[in-house]
Amino acid sequence: MLDLVIPDSGPLITLGLINRLDLLDRFNFGVLIADMVEYEIKRGPDTAPDKAAFIKWFEGRGNRIQTIKTTYGFMWSELPEEARKEIKRQNPHAGELAIREFTDTLRTTIPADDQVLVLFEEDAVKNMTFGEHVHLLHTYSFLQALENLKIIPSAEEIVGQVQKAGRNLARDPYERRARSQSGVPADWQTDYDVSNDGISGGRPV
Repeated sequence: MLDLVIPDSGPLITLGLINRLDLLDRFNFGVLIADMVEYEIKRGPDTAPDKAAFIKWFEGRGNRIQTIKTTYGFMWSELPEEARKEIKRQNPHAGELAIREFTDTLRTTIPADDQVLVLFEEDAVKNMTFGEHVHLLHTYSFLQALENLKIIPSAEEIVGQVQKAGRNLARDPYERRARSQSGVPADWQTDYDVSNDGISGGRPV
């Protein structure tokens, strides 16, 4: 794997709400996100319980996180709140346009022989064209894999914590593996740190 790609804000919001963004830090490669995603997770009020976690995570990752600029994301960040609400009212799928622009950029810039892991929650991502070298993984499927790796005690326990925090995480086991150069399905887990150093019950101590 070369990069972890997060095309929609869902995975970050899910993990940020319960202060478990550390689960993403175990990937031994960079993180690519759309500018729209960064805008969405940072725009909340200062009193939002997840905002501090997001800011700390972004600052702590340094240049491991790269934000990909999109036309839609730039436009959105410059518009006043009332204009954004009106766009959402007239076109509830407007956010999908930013995701598609983001994925189109990745498809034309990432070499086909590189491996990419896309972590997502938006259903529209499943139908987007990434190419065989891209591995698609829903957040819930990611949590199930972490349970199997004994990184977390239980995926359902995490889902329960997310629900208590006020967010509904779909129990979607979707995973579509990438193809390696040899044609064999690739496994993102080979680039994931499964050590228990400094970890107590899956949470940093």
